[in-house]
Amino acid sequence: MKNIFTKDRLIKTLIAVSIITVVLIGLNQLGELSSNFLSKVGNAAKSVVIPFSIAFLLSFVIGPLARIIEDKTRFKRNVSVIIAVILGILVVIGILSITLTFIVSQMISVSVRMIEYLDNEAFKGFIENVIRVVQERLNFTEFDQLLDSFESYGLTPAILADWFETLFLWLRNFASSIAQIGLIIILTPVFMYYLIKDKEQVFTGILHVFPNKTQKHVKALGLGSDEVIRGYFVGFGIVMLFITIFFAITYSILSFFVPGFNILYAILFALIMGVFAIIPYIGVWIAMAMPIVLFLSLHLEATDPGYIYIIAIAMILILNIIEEAIESTLVQPRVYSKQVRIHPLAVLSSLIFFGAVFGLVGFVLAVPIAGMIKVTFKYFKEINLTKEEKAKKNKNKIEENNEENKTKNKKKKIKKS
Repeated sequence: MKNIFTKDRLIKTLIAVSIITVVLIGLNQLGELSSNFLSKVGNAAKSVVIPFSIAFLLSFVIGPLARIIEDKTRFKRNVSVIIAVILGILVVIGILSITLTFIVSQMISVSVRMIEYLDNEAFKGFIENVIRVVQERLNFTEFDQLLDSFESYGLTPAILADWFETLFLWLRNFASSIAQIGLIIILTPVFMYYLIKDKEQVFTGILHVFPNKTQKHVKALGLGSDEVIRGYFVGFGIVMLFITIFFAITYSILSFFVPGFNILYAILFALIMGVFAIIPYIGVWIAMAMPIVLFLSLHLEATDPGYIYIIAIAMILILNIIEEAIESTLVQPRVYSKQVRIHPLAVLSSLIFFGAVFGLVGFVLAVPIAGMIKVTFKYFKEINLTKEEKAKKNKNKIEENNEENKTKNKKKKIKKS
């Protein structure tokens, strides 16, 4: 019988086990030592990837505007791009300024009206009582007496130290978030400028990162993805137009029944609803705050308002629910399936899947990602076709084009007759 436990085999086995054990221990220690380092690297990468992604998507909107400015004015390419980027920034700032100014002014008006409704004497007495209690609690001559008073309420120095530590961490995270948002606001226009001005050079540089054998495949997939993203933005514009028209019609009808709410308000709110649709799903709900605040302000200002403004607020909520249902189940799948050329069921599935995985960003990028996946599968499927299958496919395309041309010619003859 052959001895499987030879000396050489035992040595090799022990060496393999030792190497695996050392690698596992090393990875574990590296994970413990570098967890903070990796999180910092991840946050730094996020600070670059987020503005680059936003700039990449916006370049498909601002890019055509820069091209139009360049063609019409004969400015240089870089000047046209700068003008287009500045116009885009001004539009965003203008919309946000109008929206925030309106909401803040109406909230101030509502707050003033609510204070006026309060009994001034009772309100004044309440404030005086609060001040008196605070002064009594803080009227201590010695620090030890102050600590004893806090401890009588269960507020030991350890608990207070934990509270201050939590507050400090919250302030630090808040400051970090503000700095990150500021960095995104600064970097996005810069990235967008170079992506529009030197788009071909940027993507040619990315293309040269890949091996020579795969460059033609990467280029073909890039062109297909570019077409998908362009189609997505066209579809997105159609969806925004639908939202604007829907609310313009419904709010205009509502303006005939609600005092103080005229057609100008209806059209303004409808336009803001359409613009805020840039933020998927929650954008329209954020913009909905404007008419609700207006109706609440009108309700408080009216001498005998009745229930008309309460009913109007309820109608705003109902209209939003109806619009969201129509948009999600009918408009978006049909529009995106036509523009991006994927089935409505695939559009709904991608929205649900990528939204669940990546959250709000997933909802924004779901359709382009699904379109790019389809382009990738289609491209590699065409590569693997045999010569006979390719010839048959080209023949079918030629026949389809001939049929389309015949149909167009028939329509032209009918129009002439």
